[in-house]
Amino acid sequence: MYRIYYAEKDATLYERYSEQNTGIDEILELTKITGGTRAFEYGEDLGVLADTYNSRILIDFGTEITALSRSIASGDIPALSNASAASSSVFLSLRCTDAEDLLQTTTIKAFPVSESWSNGNGTYSDRPRTKIGVSWEHRSGDAVALSGLDWNTGSAHSKNTSAGVTISQGGGTWITGSGFEASQSLTNQVPDVRLNVTGIVSQWIDSGLPNYGFIVKRPYSDEIDTEIRGSIKFFGRETHTIFVPKLEVTWDDATIADTGSIISTNTYVVYIKNIKPEYRTSETARFRVAARPEFPARAYVTSSLFATSEKLPLSSSYEILDSVTNDIIIADTDVFSSSTTKISTDANGSYFDLRMDSFMPERYYRIRIKCRTSYDTQTFDNFYFRVIN
Repeated sequence: MYRIYYAEKDATLYERYSEQNTGIDEILELTKITGGTRAFEYGEDLGVLADTYNSRILIDFGTEITALSRSIASGDIPALSNASAASSSVFLSLRCTDAEDLLQTTTIKAFPVSESWSNGNGTYSDRPRTKIGVSWEHRSGDAVALSGLDWNTGSAHSKNTSAGVTISQGGGTWITGSGFEASQSLTNQVPDVRLNVTGIVSQWIDSGLPNYGFIVKRPYSDEIDTEIRGSIKFFGRETHTIFVPKLEVTWDDATIADTGSIISTNTYVVYIKNIKPEYRTSETARFRVAARPEFPARAYVTSSLFATSEKLPLSSSYEILDSVTNDIIIADTDVFSSSTTKISTDANGSYFDLRMDSFMPERYYRIRIKCRTSYDTQTFDNFYFRVIN
């Protein structure tokens, strides 16, 4: 089962422009400009830079974390844990829009921010640069106009310091240690990020840690070395696409209550009995899936042979795709045992549930059914629906 929550605010902190706010920029950027390299901006040659500059990303899900907490408390979503198969896990998902000059392996980390910050309404391209809102130097306002509040780096490390050093040099402030860190290494692949942040979200929900969002950054050692590590750009909250930053809460809710009448032929057709053209975001829909032989045996009967309704193979699962872009919104895994989109069975047949508030409204989606047997895997994906407000 999947439940998706969307970011409420985000911004990129640029060390090179320490007071610039990018609170409504469409792009979030994780970049490193190494000292000694020549820089260009808007066609202008800025010459060789003496210092190394990094950027970091802030993402806050705000009241969405409160909604997740309520769902866990009510039993709609299992408790968070990394150990129990019956529990739920949380992933921070960022979709890459561009990347350049990356090394073979790139490591990205996420930590919980330890101070509040204001989003602001600036973009990277603003001229003059917007200074109202969060920036590398300030977490709120601007030191000149609004008595901006500086980041207090006493709780964690920042540029050119090591963990625990309390020199205030900006760049955000975050909490480190066991349960406060998520990490992902990407090797020779498109740098879409899917960080397991279950431990961090558990600190907010179960341990009462104040929620100020995530900071996403490179490891400290990568930020201060002399390697050219390039830039990764992600779609931000303000992008007008389906690729906004999101939290994916996943758990295995499959129930095998009846194993009778499972399709036994090698060639069969899968269909959804009760699919509707449209669903409201307030709905949780149960899709009833059935199979029938593609070529039924000839027999003398009083009803259509194509009206038979048998259960899917037990190792069946589903995916949800955006019907326009074909991007996978809810993904299945190649290994069925680790799937969180398994299809259940009961006395009435095969089924799975979808929460429609996990989808962007006013868009069309496509369901892909995967049926696994000991001898093959067959897919069926000609099932469409629309989500409306």
